[in-house]
Amino acid sequence: MADNTFPEDWRDQPCFLVAIPRPLVPYVGGLIKIAESRGFWASEADYVRGYTATTELEDCLMSTCLDVLLQQNDALYRLVNTALRGETYTVVSEDPLVVTPAITPVVELGFVDQNSVLGELDRVVQLVDNSINGTETPLYTYTPSVKALLQSVIDALTSDTSDLDSILAQLELIATLVA
Repeated sequence: MADNTFPEDWRDQPCFLVAIPRPLVPYVGGLIKIAESRGFWASEADYVRGYTATTELEDCLMSTCLDVLLQQNDALYRLVNTALRGETYTVVSEDPLVVTPAITPVVELGFVDQNSVLGELDRVVQLVDNSINGTETPLYTYTPSVKALLQSVIDALTSDTSDLDSILAQLELIATLVA
């Protein structure tokens, strides 16, 4: 009988992701198969724990769990890229999964669609810049701007002979704050 023991708390220990090239998986699985025999373990309890862990590991090795993990990672990337930038993806085939356009190594921070998060943010910036400052933007051409309206109020009040100094001071303050 061998002296190999298996820890009781093996399920509580951290896991490691080990990359094994697909052609080597059967060989690694075969080497792990040794741990399934009773004679490999020091006691019956060690054997039960070791056998359970070994068969679970073999199951994991024989499945393409890493492929699933990578596909989910790509799906999450496409979800975020669609929401933030507005990129549209199309599934060309499902087995094997082919999605276009392919994920690029580098992405510019611009946006593809105005209805994306970055597109909506750009829309708000253009709206504020146009409506307050009167700057012409691709989406908005409101005229007159808030700044121009306040300036016309200030000009009208300064030409009036009535005593409206306090109102004029407040309007000048508003124009300064808005600028």
